[in-house]
Amino acid sequence: MRRSGTGDGSGVLPTVFWGGTCGIGGYQNIGGVVRQSPTGNEGIARDVSAAALRALADQCEIEIRRGAAAESSAGCVSLPELPAELTLGALAVARGEVDAVALRLRYCDETVYARYLPKQSGARFVFALLEQVRVEALGSRRMVGVQKNLSALQLSIHNARITDHSPEPALNEIDAVLRFVRIRLGAPLPLELTRLDESRSRIDDEVRVRIEALAPSLDEQAEFALKSRTLIESLGLLEKGALSIDQDRATVSEQDSDRHRTASENVSIAIEWDPLRGPRTRRARESALDSRSKKGGKSSDDVPYHAYTSEFDTIVRPEDVCGAEELIALRRLLDEAVPARLYATTRLAHRLQRHLAAQQMRSWRFDLEEGLLDAGRLSRIVADPLEPLAFKQEIESPFVDTVVTVLIDNSGSMRGQPIIMAAACAEILGKTLERCGVKTEILGFTTASWRGGRAREMWAADNRPENAGRLSELKHIIYKSADVPWRRARRNLGFMLKGELLKENIDGEALLWAHDRLLARPEQRRILMVISDGAPVDDATLAANDERYLDRHLRLAIDRIERRSPIQLMAIGIGHDVTNYYQLAFTVSELDDLGETMVSQLTALFDATHTVSSRIDS
Repeated sequence: MRRSGTGDGSGVLPTVFWGGTCGIGGYQNIGGVVRQSPTGNEGIARDVSAAALRALADQCEIEIRRGAAAESSAGCVSLPELPAELTLGALAVARGEVDAVALRLRYCDETVYARYLPKQSGARFVFALLEQVRVEALGSRRMVGVQKNLSALQLSIHNARITDHSPEPALNEIDAVLRFVRIRLGAPLPLELTRLDESRSRIDDEVRVRIEALAPSLDEQAEFALKSRTLIESLGLLEKGALSIDQDRATVSEQDSDRHRTASENVSIAIEWDPLRGPRTRRARESALDSRSKKGGKSSDDVPYHAYTSEFDTIVRPEDVCGAEELIALRRLLDEAVPARLYATTRLAHRLQRHLAAQQMRSWRFDLEEGLLDAGRLSRIVADPLEPLAFKQEIESPFVDTVVTVLIDNSGSMRGQPIIMAAACAEILGKTLERCGVKTEILGFTTASWRGGRAREMWAADNRPENAGRLSELKHIIYKSADVPWRRARRNLGFMLKGELLKENIDGEALLWAHDRLLARPEQRRILMVISDGAPVDDATLAANDERYLDRHLRLAIDRIERRSPIQLMAIGIGHDVTNYYQLAFTVSELDDLGETMVSQLTALFDATHTVSSRIDS
């Protein structure tokens, strides 16, 4: 019997019940429906789920009751009754109900929660949901099985809401905000529900800024609660100026007396109402830093960009840090997540091949003794029959050697659908361009640790000097070198789905690293394509420097390349507009549009390059 929290990814409850194993624990799997065995103990399911909840919540003495909506109170948890007949899908939902309550018990300090809980009912409602998302994000990033269970629960609730009466318009707005919050925090969300454009269109810029600010505080409940109140205020559910905890409380003891009641109420609300979870963890973008409290340090506007230390920076290859079996398994996950039709690159490759071939036949040699008859000289022959026939030959201009580097943002904000889309980008580009004789290099960038890691520790040991520069451990990944055939590098792309890989992002240095690699290539035409979802963010660096420190360096790096380098630079925004950074940029929001959009944009880039080179040659 396995218990949750062991890291085996098996889910919350032991396999006798939670795994749906045929004929075990008094249940049988008959045609996809789990029925109680005639000889089974009908209380085994309750006992097993109770044991798993206690293990996940880390509260061995808690009492568990069945027959009510999922909720918790002091020393007691109530869960919905299990039907006599369950489909395997219903079992997954039951696991999710247990997980949601257990994570709340494990990660939520109710004293802190009560201290920051707003008075207004609408604000309390949203505040409860935000806290539930926080604890689910914390639990699911540590336990894969928990993530699957919560995803099943949220999909079930979402489907139920479709068949029930539609919510009121006000709830629709909150619904969109909560979806966006889940996407940013990395709480579980089925892939079917991860559609960025559905929620983005309902959210104004101020609310989006507040949402972005939540992610860095995921592990700090008090800080997260304060930012949640700021978000709720921007939604108009909390009065302006009510953010002071003292103003919003008569006394802390008054709230403490209601603590257990509100905990029960809030967990119930979060489970029953909220179907929207997100598999992404977005680190706060530059505007989210407005709510950060700075400690000393002058503006670094005039301080040149530098790294406090590069001692811990690394450049890795997936095959060197990940076993072959794990790479194969990760690649399989990628294949399952991306529709197979996206990999049918033959039509796209043929179109691009024909286009490039048309650019190679551009000039003629005249007055030859053999070749094609030159129709332009026929009038001379008519005027003078003794004039020898003139022939011409088409010159096949050698195609300019080309290499394309794809630089992929591997930050936590790319988790879920965005990183899948990025991997699909690399897949389509690699296969299509290789068919056209164009070499491709696929690179990634992230950090080795959250919040600075050893670099920040070194800075702290040196008495925290001002304007410290970049405080993080860079981690650059080479998924495919330009000279490596695609068939040998294909499985490396699955490494992007390794959960612990995606952390923070220092875009400027990564861009210059990829640029310098391209400069060393012998090809005449070199193209650098960046795939990202926004601005650079590294908490440790931004806390010790000016809040625009990384953003400013990225813009300087882009300007240097676009103005002075022979390398052509373009960018793809994954659900995010990157045109405010790059001159040549476009956005994709749906996987189905990815291949067509990429090829058309790449074709346009080749056209522009060829037009310029043709004018120079002439």
